[in-house]
Amino acid sequence: MKPQKGDVKENGMKYDGRQWRTTGKQYQTNGKGYIFFGDKFRSLDSFIQQGGKIEKIIHKMSKAVEYSKLVKALYDTEKAGDVYLITNPAWPEWVKVGKAIDASDRCNNYQTGSPLRDFEVIGYIHVDDRHTKEIEMHKLFEKHAKERKSEWFKIPKDKAKELLDGHSS
Repeated sequence: MKPQKGDVKENGMKYDGRQWRTTGKQYQTNGKGYIFFGDKFRSLDSFIQQGGKIEKIIHKMSKAVEYSKLVKALYDTEKAGDVYLITNPAWPEWVKVGKAIDASDRCNNYQTGSPLRDFEVIGYIHVDDRHTKEIEMHKLFEKHAKERKSEWFKIPKDKAKELLDGHSS
């Protein structure tokens, strides 16, 4: 019996009316990073244009690790961003001096570690090179703080803001 268009074999091959083609599960990625959606593998742009939802994409773990490395590499190559000050009332005498592309977005990431969602950005400056400016600010804060634990400094909040604001440019 000749196969009909749309017939599917046990191995997942689908007849398109002319030949048997490899198909996938909905939202599954293949080795080339295309996403099976509807009736074919699509690029990410095509997937989104056709109404696909990013959160439904199913990645092979090895691909997810590759994507994670790519995102980190892209993030690390971007120099511009914010140097920020974050506080938490649980440690009222401590201020964190950090860097991020976006300070408020970074603060939101911290909130997942606090049941009270009480981390607060008390100041930030946008700079052309956040990596260099953060190192500079750590050295400056170390001179003025009573104590340092990694990126956290025991320093009054108003003094911390004064030091940061004095280096905006």
